[in-house]
Amino acid sequence: MKLHSTAFDNVYLIEEPFFEDERGYFMETWNEMGYSNKKLLKDIPSLKAIQNDNSLFSTIFVQDNLSVSKKSVFRGLHYQTGEFGQSKLVRVLKGSVIDFIVDLREQSKTYGKFEYFELNDRNKLSLFVPPYFAHGFLSLEDDTIFTYKCGNYYNKDSEGSVNFSDPVIRHIHSNKDTILDIIKLYNPIDDENDIIISQKDSQAPKFLYRRH
Repeated sequence: MKLHSTAFDNVYLIEEPFFEDERGYFMETWNEMGYSNKKLLKDIPSLKAIQNDNSLFSTIFVQDNLSVSKKSVFRGLHYQTGEFGQSKLVRVLKGSVIDFIVDLREQSKTYGKFEYFELNDRNKLSLFVPPYFAHGFLSLEDDTIFTYKCGNYYNKDSEGSVNFSDPVIRHIHSNKDTILDIIKLYNPIDDENDIIISQKDSQAPKFLYRRH
């Protein structure tokens, strides 16, 4: 396993070894001991981890989710608040996505900034996202299968969302590009309405009015 640092503290792109032959390929996608040795997991509540020193950040994963999406579908931006904050380990089983994360940690130097990553069934990369980041993705192919492990159970009373098109959210490096700019770069569209999004996500609040 190789961890690749990103522009955000505690967010990692993860490269797992895989073994390929004439039949196809095999890879190990989760090993608790391996991740613990890399200090990606601590058996302590996620809220306590964040409050300590902001450097170790996860709980043992307790829930797996899977979605299938058409091309041009955007899912997000989602998160959970307080003690129900979720770490996530995300990957693509089939197809490709542009994966987005937004830093919601108000004491962080990167608060309100976003980064994006290309995840697909060819590069076989996964992404570790700590609690208190909003997360979403754009599907680049029909029948894209996206899966993720969660460090906390889904809790309806603590779920939050942010409108992905809010121009207040800027790229961590350029400070001018928005999420919509990146979507148009990878998936050219004439109008924002060409993006397929749920009614619930389309009505998500702007960043500064999100649920805290």
